[in-house]
Amino acid sequence: MSSLANSGLARYACDYCKQKKFRCSKELPKCTACQPWPGPCNYSRDKPALKGTASERATRPSLELTKSQSIERLHLRLQNVKEAVQALTPTVTQGGEAVNHVTSTNYQQVSEKECESQDGKDARSNLSVGDVNSFSFLKDISITNTTIGSSPLHQQAANEFQHLSNSLTIGVTSKSYANTGFFIPSKGEGYQMIGRFLENASLGDAFFITPSENVLIQTIFRPETVSKKAWVVYINYMILTMLAHNEFSRAQKYRNNMKLALDDSRIFLEPHEVNLQALIMLAIHGEDYASPNQSWMLVGHACRQAEALRLHAPSEPDHETGQRKFSLFWLLFAVDKSCALAFGRPCSLPSATYSHVPLPDLRYLTKFQPRNDSPDADERAERSLFGCHMFLARIELAQMIGVSLDPRHTPEPEDDLRERLGEWYTRTNKILSDTLQNERAFSGPHELREMELGTSTIKFEYLHVSMVLLKSHLPSSNLRLETAREAMSLLLSMVSNWTSVYNSMIWHLLYYPFIPYFIMFDNLVHKHALLSKITMQRDLELLSITVSYYATMRDQMQMLAPLCKRLENIAAVFLRLAKQYVDGPHPFVPTQQLSAKTHAVGSSKEDNSNLSLGDTQMEIGSEIGVDLEHYIQWLPPNMISTQDSHTTVISDGHPAHGPSTSASPESVQRESRGTKRPFDVMFDWFAWDVYYGEQNDVIV
Repeated sequence: MSSLANSGLARYACDYCKQKKFRCSKELPKCTACQPWPGPCNYSRDKPALKGTASERATRPSLELTKSQSIERLHLRLQNVKEAVQALTPTVTQGGEAVNHVTSTNYQQVSEKECESQDGKDARSNLSVGDVNSFSFLKDISITNTTIGSSPLHQQAANEFQHLSNSLTIGVTSKSYANTGFFIPSKGEGYQMIGRFLENASLGDAFFITPSENVLIQTIFRPETVSKKAWVVYINYMILTMLAHNEFSRAQKYRNNMKLALDDSRIFLEPHEVNLQALIMLAIHGEDYASPNQSWMLVGHACRQAEALRLHAPSEPDHETGQRKFSLFWLLFAVDKSCALAFGRPCSLPSATYSHVPLPDLRYLTKFQPRNDSPDADERAERSLFGCHMFLARIELAQMIGVSLDPRHTPEPEDDLRERLGEWYTRTNKILSDTLQNERAFSGPHELREMELGTSTIKFEYLHVSMVLLKSHLPSSNLRLETAREAMSLLLSMVSNWTSVYNSMIWHLLYYPFIPYFIMFDNLVHKHALLSKITMQRDLELLSITVSYYATMRDQMQMLAPLCKRLENIAAVFLRLAKQYVDGPHPFVPTQQLSAKTHAVGSSKEDNSNLSLGDTQMEIGSEIGVDLEHYIQWLPPNMISTQDSHTTVISDGHPAHGPSTSASPESVQRESRGTKRPFDVMFDWFAWDVYYGEQNDVIV
């Protein structure tokens, strides 16, 4: 007893050790077994054997009280944390449901950061663009000046125009995808996807190799074991485009599979036909890679592999295989010329080098056709020839483009080029129209829709090439404007997606409409004073068709719905800007002012008070209610002073084009611009009568 008291130990085991049948150390205030735990160590069967000295007896209760208070505070804090977590649980659950709902909508909102490069300098780098290119309107001063201004509409137009410029010339791929390994579907879903893939893979039989059943099963259920990751890219992307709009969560899993497989550098570096067809499929129909620059890069890799594989000179004895390789080569050839024309860059497959390559047989090209939906499709003996003629016509057009872009050839005169393009289109349009009429009787509704789509596509491609190649030909400026109007009128007939066979490339459908759009926009803004009200109204309606076109395309493009919405907004902003200039009281004056250091000579302020020819016509038209352009066009050119041909000299000694005044300041009394001048705005009917009177006397 005395020994226990001297050592500060309890006589009996604590309650916890007794209950658990542990060997208790009997230490005070807590035994060894109870020390790791915050609760007390109770010795209910024993009183402490050691009472201790007076100082110890005074200190021990205070220490025990402090520890007890700390333990109580700890329990209280844990209880508060528990209550806070329980209160947050419903909020977190509701937030997760809201996020899942947003990501499952048809039109997923794309983050602006995903469209930018990881390196800010790379995103703003200037890529090489040639002199003759499809997107030259991006550098037209007459268009960019219209976006300069302090109004919200001008600022919005400037932002949208910059976004369009970046999309056309930079276009980087987003790196954001879940790199958590390949998604493996359930057995039921996997076999369903295999069936849907085989149902649609026949659309590419004329050009692509269809994977075997074993490759399909391995790609769907064991993608990490597939040696040629191009199969994973090709199959998963085909499945991805077949999913419905309301299957976003499932589509995201197949998209991650495709992007994960595309990280295999062998797809780009190892020449193989499977790699080539995966690259060209993404370049043509890959909605995730729909920017022109990305398509150009993919096509460049595919062209290098085609040359390494000698795709233009197949050595296989099998006729079917040889024809398929010829068809794939010429498909790649045509796409290469389209990309080269878009950026004004050299062709990867020069026309002169491969002019001797034979074209595919017409009979083999009958595989190039849409799915047959007519009731007697299986019993029908006739094979549609529309796709054959359309494919061969595109090759011929690509050869003409290749020769025009080849720097080794002497540039062809614009008149000769325009004549050759016109002859090609006239001949092609007749062949396609006759084929459509001949096959109308035994073709189903889907086939007829595809053939009409093909006719519109060929016409739009012809008009597009004409607008681009003939831009520098000044005598063709009016023809170029009419060509743009005709191209705009075709847009609604070209609405389609990747499931169509006879349409253009995806990025053609998305970006090429802006070329005729801005040709017409420029004409409306700068020449609306010389246009009749009927012409202006018609042109504004054509611009509004572009807005409707992108709204309709938004429903067609599953993955590109946000991009279509952005392009629709760009078209709508510039439509409002055009209406603002057209409805304004004065013709367009560039809002970009000269610097403060530049001062006009004494007469420059007076020059601004004179009305131009367009102002005069507008004032007369508003007062007498007629369109004088209809009458003035009958007058000879020398009867109307061409004010635009004069220049005004500014203080730095350089001539600046602007409206001119009369030769002598004394000849005309200067008045303010806002004051009506009856004699100035009256039409010279005496000159009209004298001129045509003299002409009649000569005739008599």
